[in-house]
Amino acid sequence: MVTCRCDVLNVLSGDAARDYLAAHLIRLGTDGMGQTVHRCSVTSIEWIEERTPGGYADDVTVLRRRHD
Repeated sequence: MVTCRCDVLNVLSGDAARDYLAAHLIRLGTDGMGQTVHRCSVTSIEWIEERTPGGYADDVTVLRRRHD
């Protein structure tokens, strides 16, 4: 079980972001800009998932806390 850190985090990347996605966040779908949106069931904070090309043909996952 992953401890909720949504109140204190703003950005996660790489393995930490992938682990947090898999173990803690709920996928909501995509927004009007084609970005994947996730939500924390504890705090209701929303996160935007970004994937950028990595150096070895792997995508790097980045999670950014959504600020309205």
